[in-house]
Amino acid sequence: MKQLYKYILTVCAVALVFSCEETITIDTSTTDSRVVIEGLVTNVASGSYVKLSRSRNFYDNGQTDRITDAQVTVNTSTGEQIVFIHNPSGGTDSIGYYFPNPNFAGTVGITYTLNVEVEGETFTAAEEMQPVTTIDSLTSKIDEDEFDDPEEPGRHFAVFFFAKEPQDRADYYLFKFYRNGELLLDWPTDIYIADDEALGETIDDVEIAGYFKEGDNAKVEMYSLTRNGFIFYSDLSTLLNNDGGMFSPPPANPRTNLSNGAMGYFQVSAVDALEITVEDN
Repeated sequence: MKQLYKYILTVCAVALVFSCEETITIDTSTTDSRVVIEGLVTNVASGSYVKLSRSRNFYDNGQTDRITDAQVTVNTSTGEQIVFIHNPSGGTDSIGYYFPNPNFAGTVGITYTLNVEVEGETFTAAEEMQPVTTIDSLTSKIDEDEFDDPEEPGRHFAVFFFAKEPQDRADYYLFKFYRNGELLLDWPTDIYIADDEALGETIDDVEIAGYFKEGDNAKVEMYSLTRNGFIFYSDLSTLLNNDGGMFSPPPANPRTNLSNGAMGYFQVSAVDALEITVEDN
């Protein structure tokens, strides 16, 4: 009797859920365009840029509108100002990109403040460059499962990296993986981030994304993040991978450090990188 009663309750609950379905019309009407800022300052010379564009409407296709007439500067907490110039090389792939003139390498512990002026509006953001741990080594070895049933014919080597993560401070990291100079997987849909709690003090045998063949070049880049940067990438990953299911949260723009309603993020990171040629060890 109790089992029957439980079954009836289950049926009623399911019926209630589906009887309460309501058709929701998503408002995809034209909205005001917003400035989108993608900025990066690193401790690597020629590793900094600011990309400016405008958001587009739901049904718009093609490339976003790039902003080419902005005033872009970065000020440091030590009193320096770096001017960013739009597309100094004149390349078609660099339209909307601003690069520092001259190039510079950022320094851990320094705060960098971005200022962007677009058509009378000013957008700002500030980040302190956090330290990054050193990647000690990379190794490669055959993955037996991939050897027997490869995702890509001939590519059955996995690559692993090793490092020591200091536990006397709170650290957050972004990882990028490359094969023969090409970013692996679908950036930015596949976003790899971690905090030091998840990594632990010793990073041993952590497998990177993708598989390789003998002779491939494998590269790992490790970027330090502030907590705000970690939150931004967490939000972005959730947004990009939202399956739209009944119990999924409604999509929302990632939380940002930019002022005045701008979208995007100004990232300041120390970077460590290491690469190897894949071989059978």
